[in-house]
Amino acid sequence: MLHRPTLQQLIVAGLPGGFLAAEAHYRCLVSEIRCLGCGALVPEQAGPVHAYMLAAPGCWALYGSLQQWKGALTGDAGLTTAQRAVDCYAAQHATNPDRRNRQPVAVHLMSLCASIEQGVSGTQLRTRIGDWTHRDYPLLAPRPAAYPVTVRDVAEAGERSRAAVIDDWAISTWAAWSLHHGMLRDWLAALASGACQGRRTPRTVTRPPNRKMFLE
Repeated sequence: MLHRPTLQQLIVAGLPGGFLAAEAHYRCLVSEIRCLGCGALVPEQAGPVHAYMLAAPGCWALYGSLQQWKGALTGDAGLTTAQRAVDCYAAQHATNPDRRNRQPVAVHLMSLCASIEQGVSGTQLRTRIGDWTHRDYPLLAPRPAAYPVTVRDVAEAGERSRAAVIDDWAISTWAAWSLHHGMLRDWLAALASGACQGRRTPRTVTRPPNRKMFLE
């Protein structure tokens, strides 16, 4: 099978002309499509996709390429970066109205809200997210038309700058969902107080056993 270099690999290889030359060479080698979910230009390729988040195989592969780096992050700052990456990818792939997709989109958007607006750490969020599941969240529509930062920007960033790019990814993704900020904040407040009875608060549902609902 033909090995296609990533844009980052071409840049590191030091082609004459720098980044622009590397980008042009990459586009000649790899045809691209726009991901249905996040809108990123990603390699057009066959391959596995997420079970219910509607992402192009090339987009899902880019996210997968981050797993080893993300899994090595430690400490409060590192775990916050890792959680923000998970949250952003889920929030940007909100095209499937099925309950399995509605739930993680809502939960990961609330996680972004808590992280950005309340300063909740990634360590704390991993515990809280477990309490936010098992609920039937409504479809958040309309969804954003575009996102200024996507998983492609993160995958192409160098390891030294990647955490900063993920912070930009988180802030811009949360901002893109501004039409729904009020509802998401209401849900967060209700869940924090344990008062999950209001009309604007998702009702509790029974989760099927052994079903993995969220990204890592």
